[in-house]
Amino acid sequence: MTNSDVIVAQLQATARTDQCRNVFFKQSELKALHDALRSNASQIKEAIQKDTSVSSSEARTEVAVALSIVKDHYQSLDPKKELEYEYRTSKGIDTLDRREPWGLVYIEPDLRHTPFLSVIAPLSAAIAAGNCVLLKLESSLRQIPALLRTILPPALSQNSFAAITSTPNQNVLQECLEVVQTPSNDIQPQNTHLVSANASVVAVVDRSADLIAAAEHLAAARFALRGTSRYAPDIVLVNEFVKKEFLEALIRSAIPYITTQSNQANGSASKPKDHVAAQLESLKSNANWHSNVITSGQLGAIVDLTSKTNKIVSIPDKISAPVLAVSTFTSLEHAIDLATASGRLSAAYFFAEAAHAKYLDQYVASEVSFVNHVPAQLLLGPIAPLFHPFDLEKRYTVEHFTRAAPAFASQSTNKASEQVRRALNGDVKSGQALLDAATQPIQEAKRAEWIALGFFEQGIFIGLGVYGLPLLGCIGASLFYGVRFGLRKFAIL
Repeated sequence: MTNSDVIVAQLQATARTDQCRNVFFKQSELKALHDALRSNASQIKEAIQKDTSVSSSEARTEVAVALSIVKDHYQSLDPKKELEYEYRTSKGIDTLDRREPWGLVYIEPDLRHTPFLSVIAPLSAAIAAGNCVLLKLESSLRQIPALLRTILPPALSQNSFAAITSTPNQNVLQECLEVVQTPSNDIQPQNTHLVSANASVVAVVDRSADLIAAAEHLAAARFALRGTSRYAPDIVLVNEFVKKEFLEALIRSAIPYITTQSNQANGSASKPKDHVAAQLESLKSNANWHSNVITSGQLGAIVDLTSKTNKIVSIPDKISAPVLAVSTFTSLEHAIDLATASGRLSAAYFFAEAAHAKYLDQYVASEVSFVNHVPAQLLLGPIAPLFHPFDLEKRYTVEHFTRAAPAFASQSTNKASEQVRRALNGDVKSGQALLDAATQPIQEAKRAEWIALGFFEQGIFIGLGVYGLPLLGCIGASLFYGVRFGLRKFAIL
């Protein structure tokens, strides 16, 4: 067995003792974690800047958000409530919403974007849920993994937490809940995985949108944090009738991000200019799209994409540099086809009036969608795990690290349960009554006697109002004057 396998075995042994489920132990661990992190906040901030080249204010914000998450988890623990909840069964009370921790959680964080938050968000949630934690912090030139390896182990219980530098044998992880923030294409998510999505992010800007607000939100989403946010838009689809106005607003909003060199320390992170050049070259060599650089700076660029064919083609691969691609669409249906050509999206942003946004949201499949805004909190941290409720602020919640384990302490006394019991015991009358009730025809619900006006119906009525009423007016006026002229002429004759 490797050293990692031995550590896993030790943590699993602790998990079986249920030590980590004790509410006072969870409070102690979260308090120790918060104290250790806040006492090293300055060092952590400097390490973030060296690893990611973000600005001082962005690094400070990342540290503040991470510490706030730890504090929120601590404050959510209520010893009195948890003890009462624990002893419900002994009092004959059902606990239908009971959940229990997985036992051992293995976290493999994404250290390329907001690395500190990507570690602390799942770590603190797993501890608050009552789990032991195995954290992978690889050996590299990055500052954050090395710093956390010196901060976390002394702060947390050695029986319930360990940091390793290499991935353990998959056989020993079979009983663990795995947090995978950098999934490979061949991974098959299971119920024991919290896997972050790896799909594209698309924004749609309709002609009915507030173009200035849309440009401001999308420029910040793409170019803040050096363009590495996992929720940054990979492509913006804009209605062809407002493309010129939108691009003008977008350039104005992007200039402060792509031309200003922020105060950053020298570190292991690559120069932003190198990332921009590499991404532009990748778009230039794309087989399905022509690319034209609209504007560029040392820290980013805006690119106009046009399809090389009249057919619907997949959008370019996910962009991880401060480069914002823009393309046009002719109708909402065209926008939907383009947005969904590559499959389900990690996120979608719709900038349009309410009715158009609802139509887009209905037919563009995505893990999460936002209408007329991109929340600032969304740009921090990893992509949320698939197949679970989305949490904007924390990204990982206690529920993610627990599983349902309802407890029934009282016997059901309702009539249906009693009939089932009697029928199973051979009572023919009860069995027949159950069958008679189950075979009764379903009474069809009557539909409300009104016609719902959908998107297309509204368009038809608007068209009739704009074109039909003036036409009817012209026809009516022509008939009136024609008849009057005819009567006068007839009278003269």
